Amino acid sequence: MKKRAIIIGAGYGGMALANILGKAGYRVDVYEKNSEAGGRIHAVKQDGFTFDLGPSWYLMPEVFEDYYSLFGESASKRLDLVRFSPGYKVYFENHDSLLVQGDVESDKATFEAIEAGAGEKLQRYVDDATLAYELSVRQFLYNNFLRIRDVVTWPVLRNAPKMLRLVAKTLDGYVSRKFRDKRLQQLLEYHMVFLGTSPFAAPAIYTLMSHLDYRSGVYYPRRGMLSLVEDMERLGRGYDISYHYDAPVAEIVVESGAAVGIKLRDGTIERADIIVSNADMQFTETQLVPDRYQSFPKTYWEKREPGPGALLVSIGVKGELPDLLHHNLYFVDKWRENFAAIYDDATIPEYASVYVCNPTKTDPRLAPDGHENLFILMPLPSGVELSAAEQEQLADRAIATFAQAASIEDIEERIVTRMTFGPKEFQDRYNAWQFNAFGGESHILRQSVIFRTPNKSKKLKNLYYVGAGTLPGIGLPMCLIGAQLTYKQIAGNRTAGPLGEEDI
Repeated sequence: MKKRAIIIGAGYGGMALANILGKAGYRVDVYEKNSEAGGRIHAVKQDGFTFDLGPSWYLMPEVFEDYYSLFGESASKRLDLVRFSPGYKVYFENHDSLLVQGDVESDKATFEAIEAGAGEKLQRYVDDATLAYELSVRQFLYNNFLRIRDVVTWPVLRNAPKMLRLVAKTLDGYVSRKFRDKRLQQLLEYHMVFLGTSPFAAPAIYTLMSHLDYRSGVYYPRRGMLSLVEDMERLGRGYDISYHYDAPVAEIVVESGAAVGIKLRDGTIERADIIVSNADMQFTETQLVPDRYQSFPKTYWEKREPGPGALLVSIGVKGELPDLLHHNLYFVDKWRENFAAIYDDATIPEYASVYVCNPTKTDPRLAPDGHENLFILMPLPSGVELSAAEQEQLADRAIATFAQAASIEDIEERIVTRMTFGPKEFQDRYNAWQFNAFGGESHILRQSVIFRTPNKSKKLKNLYYVGAGTLPGIGLPMCLIGAQLTYKQIAGNRTAGPLGEEDI
């Protein structure tokens, strides 16, 4: 008789683990509170437009390939990937815009034109970033850190002096010693927004993100981000996997110190050999697990830092926006003040950088003929809720700020439809801890790698976790790696490194 696994939540990490468990011979039932799978990979149709309301960057393509290889498949072929060239466009408050090509040889010229000597400095910086990236992927990301030898390996020891320097400094401290011009500093630091932290607090080991920008490249699935969810479901169709929608879980059922099932909000009880939560980690521990069995109770979360909140503004625009690329960033001059407002003062930033995605540049089907759509993301402090009026006023400001930076003078007259998605929506849809937008803890040092909240209950047998709230962290590639890590815990696989097809 097959063992049964129940997964709470059909986010990307939960779906990825469902496929692995299905291949391993489990009967898998996934219970999702919302009416569709994908978690934060979410889209809404409105007035002929399809608005993405979730992740929009496809990075670390080798991680997707590694996951798909477990099933004898290729991510690049199945998802029909395109590599952007240039990768993205950056607008500044008081300087001309520039393009990041996604190739260090090309981007050296851009750096050199801004600051003498910065071209060769970028080459050395990216070389170091590549070393940090490859070491992190090989030695840390695919690791549950169950033994001391999982951390103390020869590659780690050989590169320890350089890595320790990166851990000891903040990213901004490291970058600002190498590059004087603020624009170059911003280009090398902005990634921290998407890792849920500040470059003034994050360790300099996150220089590794520049490997993705200047060497690995920025990709996109031609059929849109929602195709990642659709293909993940298709990938598991040959296995015994069932998805149950509009099925919120009220409680994890415990007997004799073990998680043995779930109780749905309608009172139905479903039993299984293992329970995995892909729901918000803080919500799972404080709301679904009975008090006496909580490994991470409310007092634990009071000492942890969530990632930021966000306001998402989607607008349908009549006519073309020829100046924009698929990915666009706007950086304010008051860079430090922007991050301080979000992470130190918990106030709506007066000076707000924003990210703007124009997916119709790649997939025109996302808007009616003769129209384009924009998705604007403004990071906000966690824990700050907006009234409906405040949310719309802030959306007005975000639109006006970027329109001015990109010289779109008639944007207001051209908007034919719009919607906003803010802190309350993140809480209502995802049970998001402190209204956080990215699904978990920020990536400050004390919450990274071996210090991140683990993926196995300390008090209950057979209870595991998967997704952005646990190892290895925030982002779609991290969720794919995390699915492998959680499976290793379930299977008793104590090895470091990626799984092979033969390991399942």
